[in-house]
Parts: sequence; C-alpha cells; structure tokens
Amino acid sequence: MLQPITAVGGNLRWTRSGTVWADFILTGIEYGYRPAEDKSTARSMHKMLMRALDGEALLLGICASLNPEAVVARMEEGIDLDAHPQWAAECDATIETLEMFQPGKRIYWLSIPLANKGWKNQAAAAWSAARTTLTDYLGLPRTSLDPVEVARRTTQANMIAADIPAYFRPTPATPAQMVWLHQHSLQRGLGLDSDVPLPYASIGTKPMAAFTAARFDEGAQSDRPSSGWKSKAPTLTKALKIDQPWTLEERPANYQCLLALADTPSGNTVFPGSEFLALADAIAGVDVDWGIRLHIRSSAEVSKKNKRALINLNEQFSQREGEVSHGHGVLHAAAEDLAEYAAKMDADNMEVEVQSTTIFAIGAHTEEVALRDARQLAKLFELSSYKLVSPLGFQEDLWHALNPGVSTPSIVKEFAQITTSTDFSAYVPCVHNDLGDSSGPLLALNISSARIGVVHHDVAKKSAADISGSFAAVGALGSGKSVLLKGIGGAFHDRGGKIVVIDHTEVGEYARWAATIAEAVIADLSHPKWSLDPLRIFGPDKGAEVATSVLLPLLQLQPDELLGVLLGTVLEPAYRGEHGLLDGGLGDILDHLRSDECTLVQRIELADKLGVYARKSYAAALFEKGLPALDITAQAIVFRTHTVKLPSQQEIVQEHLFRQLGLEKRVGRAMYALIGLIARGICFANPSEPAMFLADECHRMTRAEEGVDIVIDFLREGRKEQAYIGLGSQDPDEGLGNETLRGLIPTRFAMRQTDATLARRSLAFVGLDPRDPDMFKELTEQTSPVSGKDPDTGAEYVEPHRRGEGYMRDAYGNIGRIKVLMPSEPNRAHATQTTPDKGPEELIDA
Repeated sequence: MLQPITAVGGNLRWTRSGTVWADFILTGIEYGYRPAEDKSTARSMHKMLMRALDGEALLLGICASLNPEAVVARMEEGIDLDAHPQWAAECDATIETLEMFQPGKRIYWLSIPLANKGWKNQAAAAWSAARTTLTDYLGLPRTSLDPVEVARRTTQANMIAADIPAYFRPTPATPAQMVWLHQHSLQRGLGLDSDVPLPYASIGTKPMAAFTAARFDEGAQSDRPSSGWKSKAPTLTKALKIDQPWTLEERPANYQCLLALADTPSGNTVFPGSEFLALADAIAGVDVDWGIRLHIRSSAEVSKKNKRALINLNEQFSQREGEVSHGHGVLHAAAEDLAEYAAKMDADNMEVEVQSTTIFAIGAHTEEVALRDARQLAKLFELSSYKLVSPLGFQEDLWHALNPGVSTPSIVKEFAQITTSTDFSAYVPCVHNDLGDSSGPLLALNISSARIGVVHHDVAKKSAADISGSFAAVGALGSGKSVLLKGIGGAFHDRGGKIVVIDHTEVGEYARWAATIAEAVIADLSHPKWSLDPLRIFGPDKGAEVATSVLLPLLQLQPDELLGVLLGTVLEPAYRGEHGLLDGGLGDILDHLRSDECTLVQRIELADKLGVYARKSYAAALFEKGLPALDITAQAIVFRTHTVKLPSQQEIVQEHLFRQLGLEKRVGRAMYALIGLIARGICFANPSEPAMFLADECHRMTRAEEGVDIVIDFLREGRKEQAYIGLGSQDPDEGLGNETLRGLIPTRFAMRQTDATLARRSLAFVGLDPRDPDMFKELTEQTSPVSGKDPDTGAEYVEPHRRGEGYMRDAYGNIGRIKVLMPSEPNRAHATQTTPDKGPEELIDA
C-alpha cells in the first residue's frame, strides 16, 4: 500500500484520496480513584465529545515510553545546577533508576477527515486526488500546497477544536508529532521510541520522506522455510511482520498482532463498570495501543434509517402472517430492540448515533511473544465478557485502520458496534490517573494501573499556583512514612530550601539523615549544646513574644493576673534595655528578679516559679546561660526530643489531671511549643528563602492547642511566605489535630495500615470510601505486604520491590496509588533508608 499522506502542514494532512485530515492531541480526564460525581462528569464530557463530531473520526490511545532524560529535564527545570551540585548528582543518578522501571504514559490522539461541503469543494478534492496519482505515475514533482486551501482547511479544523469540550484541552498536533506517531506504529513493542515531540517543537511542514517507508508481511511469510513442504503449506499465522528496508541502520523486524472487539456483554450499559479500555493497561510490561474508528450520525439521519427498518420489519411480518415458526419471535425481538433504540434517540434531541469499531495492537520482537501477549489480552477481556478476535488475513488492513489519513478498510465495518453517545460515553476512553506536578523532584512511581507513570512533587512550585505545598502522610510503623518525609525534605534542601526537623527517635534517625545532606545543627534536648532561649535566638521584640507564649502556660499563669503582668513586664525590650538585659536570656532574667536591682512587686514569687524549672536538667536548653544560642541561619536544624516526656491526651483534656501534671511533662509540653514557635519563626523569616518544617509522629505537637495553632499557621499562611510543613502520623484523627487542620492539608499520603480502624481513617483521609471492601483490602493486604520476619532483626519484612507503596491525593484532588522512590544518589539513599550505626552521643558530636 502506498503512503496515503501526500503533504502535511500544521495539524493537517493531505491524502491521496483528496481528503484532508485534522489531527489533535487530547488530554485525558482525571478518573481512576476519583469520587463518583467526578466520574459522572468524565462520562458527560465524553458524551459531549461524541456530539461535537460529525461523520468519521479516528480516536487513538497510544502507549508512549517516557524518556528518562525528559523526566530528568523536568526535575532540573528552574534550578541552577552549578549552584546546587547535590541536586545535579541526584538528577544524573535518576536516569539509571528510570531505565530500570521503564515508565510510560498513554497519549490520546483524535484525527478527523474534514468535510468537503458543496459540489465545488467535492470536485476540487477529486481533482487533487487525480492530480496526485497522475504526477506520481509520470514522475513529476508535486506542487506545493495552495495557501488559500491551507487557510480554509485550518479554519475548518479550528471550528472542530472549538466544539470539543475544553476538559480535553485539544492541542493541534505538529508535523513532528505526526512523524513520531507513524514511526511508533512501525515499531510497536521494540522499545525504540523517542520522546514525544513537544507541541511547540515543530511547526510548518515535514517532507514525505520523514514518514519512513515500510514493508508489510501478512502472516510473516518471509520467515517460512525457502524449501520443503512447509514452504508450500498455507500459513495460519495471525501476525503482521513489519520491517523498514530503507533505513541505513539495521533495525529489528517488528511483529504485531491486531485484534478487533467482536462482542460486548449483553444487557444495558452499566456505569461505572463498562470502562473496558482500561483492560489495555492491566497487563504489566505489555504495551497495548488501541484505536476506535468512529462514524457519527445525527438523530435526523438515524430517524430516516429507523423508518426504513420499520417498513422492512412490517413487510416481513406480513409475509410470515399465518406461518407457525420461531421466526415471529426473532422479528418481535428485533422490533423491540429497534423501538428501544428509537426511544433513546427521541428522548434527547441532541442525541447522536455512534458506530464504533475498536481495534487493539500489540507488538514484540518475535512472532511468538506478540501472539502470546495477544492471547493474554483476549483472555483478560473474555473474563469481563468481552470478545476479541484476530481476523486471519486482515492484519495489515487493521494496522492501516489505526493510522490517520487512511480510508476506512472494509473489514472495519464487520466489527462495528452501534449505540448512542450516551451509552458510548460509559466507556470513558480518554481518561488518566496522573498524579503530582508537571515538573519538580521525582517522588514516586504512579502504580494506579499496570502502566507505570512518574509522580513529580514540587513543594515550592505550588505557591505560584496559590496552593499550599504542605503535606501529611499517615501509615503504620515501618510503612514508609519517614522515607517519604526524608525524600521530600532532602530534595527540598538540595534545591536550595532550608529544613527544620523534629527527631523523636531513640536512634537519631532524622539527625543522621540531616547530617548527611547538610552541615546540620543538631539540638539535643537531653544533652544540650545549643540554647533554645528565644530571647537569645530572636530579636528583642520577637524573642519576648515567643518567651511569653512559652512561659505563661508553663508557669500556669494568666496574662492579666499579677504574676502574668509581671512576667510580661520583665520580658519587654524596653525594660530589659533599661536594666542591661538585652544581650542576655531567661537565665539572666531569673538572676535579675532575684537581685536587689529589681524593685517589681512579687518579683521573688515569680523568680521562685521560674527557679523550679530552671534547676531541672531537662529544661537546661531553655535556661542554661553558658550554651551558645541556636544558629537559626543553618540550612538544616534538627531538634532531638527522644527523652522529652509529654502529657497524654486525657491529661490535657481532664482538668484535674492537668493540674496534677509532673514537672517533666509540663516542660515537655512547653518545649514542643517552643520548638514549633522557633520553626515558625525560622520558616516565616524570609519569603525569598523557602523553608520546610518536618514533624513525624506529629501527635506530640498537635495534642496541645498551641501546637495545632502553629500547624494551622503553616497551612493557612505559609504559601505566601514560602513556608511549608510536612507531617507524619500513624492515626490521621489523633495526629492531625481536628477537622479544620485536616481539611487544610492539600497533599495527602496514606501508606500501609493493618489495623482496621486506622485503615478506614486513612482511606477517608485521602478521599477514598472507607466502606469500600475492595479499597480496604487493597490498603491492608495489598499495599507493601509483609512477607515474613527479617532473620537478622526479627522485624516485619517487606520485599524490596513492594516497599513504599501507598495512596496519594495530590494538591489538585487527583487520587492514585504510588510507590515512593528512594533517592537515586547512593549516599542520599543510604541516609534515607537506614537508622544510624552511631549512638546518640556520636551524632551530637558529628
């Protein structure tokens, strides 16, 4: 078969038949784990898409490999790699990671033959086809495209694009993308595709030589023996062999198997439940392209056709009158089907008839693999009551049917399914499960289907879109929460951000990690080497505000009672300046209250209250005068709180229990409030310097009202100041404060849960139905499943390839399954995944 395309310009292609086709790339609508109302919207958009078309069209769903270098380019976008060498190293190492997983995506392509209305246009199209045939026969050069014709056809194409629902964001295909599609069709399954050209990468035209010539071998006849009886026996191979004899470099032959949808489940269309095209993404490691040849007819055309059919039925009834046979039953059934179909068409004046033929294409290096994968696909469809067939001798015809610019082969009509736009829309062919941002750090793989995608997560980029970059992760112990938090925090730091972390672990997990990625300042409250005194950390005014906020609840004072007023007085910058205390801290304030220089009423009583705590070792970081002030200019700061005692939820809620709190728990609560205030002060200090506060097992902070308020400040106001918070918790209800706090978290993660109650809470947290038994089972049994015990440690063991699985609800409301990736750079990966070999003392000295 000759190359049907004779010229391309913009998103238009001229063909030998005289027909001009317009090509568009559509964006799929978010679907997957979306709620029912969003899925109904997706269906409505598909119904509107069908009604926007008239006559023939070709809709394609093409598997495109993601070029690792293109993914890395998105990771590098907007970052000066010379200024951030650690990020450059991570990006370089990521290429090898991506080559191991081979992620991909599905591209939706809509190609429409433009109508030739009026006898003049029809004659011009016929003359164009005849002229092309004659010039090729005589070996004459083809004439260039007529600018007037190009302008007229471009206007037609633009009018079609304007009618397509905006949800699909129709983008005119470029000549470079057309060439890419042609080349992809010649080498399906060989892994030789380049990255899909960008929409702006090529405009204008392409020479016809860019569309590589190919040789089609129906049944792979050239692979048969050249002699013997097998060379003469007929072949029953349902495969198409394609090679490219004109290329200088040797390319392997491609074996493809084309299948057509021959039957669908009986009965009415069910929605959700009829999305059969999703099965094309259900076989791991197998790329399945699909195409739908469409023919759309208006209700008026269908009404005329139905009237003719009704007349024929009446004639058959008359001819069989008085006949005793089952033929009347057949006629009655046909009449009922016709009446039902007519009723559907008459019920909506905008309804159209959709005649569709669905074709699937699988390619491989060998005939055996192609046929094996085709049988696997057919079996998968059979389990859902769909029937796929592979017509012997028509593989090449079906292949051409999947290419824009080709007139519909006759075999296509043999498999046509006729329905309405309402019923066809239940198939929702153009959908996706994309997650995350268009660029930024590579956080995870998208495993919502067997077709693996990538998830970019750019915390700072969201601020430009007026969305908070803060996030929260919930999951059981060992489910991967800390790896997730450290992965996001590490990428944020390597791209120029500052991080502040609370490390509650006995082994100093976060301290070890932070010390590996930066020159971290580690403030250990059990062995303080840095002072957390706010008067010494912040300026006079800010320091006084923070100190007041911490000391009033610690001393159980009200701000308007005498001692509360006295405390506020001695902390005021004016008073401290008057008494030479501006360069001092709380220890100096305590000494001043005890000295005769202070003449304030009840100073001794206030000093005694402060002295109760100042003498305790667990409060040394707050009152010890000999410690250097915490360096808040450091790019990484870690607060080690593993020895801090905190009140329980009951002790906070029950007033009598709260009054009986021991000193250590009172100090612990005050220290967590102080750390939160210090973190807020650091992160909100400079809007031009992005900063992130990480708090794993965040119930330690959100158990108290002051902690909840600090977290809400980050969520509500952080976007404007480029200040972000990352939270981790085993229980979303307990750890993430209240409904207001949870509602303000835009990006959410749910990792493995085995407890039934916590699993349902986690599902609800990411926007999934906690009552759905399939979702519940998937989270508790099929998400990073435990396969036994580690023989060395005795801890629960998860196979390496299943670690990091969970759910993500991104900042845009999309929900899907992910597999969190470790950093690709070896040193970063080691620090992220392991607990330290050093003891706490060695960490402090590091």
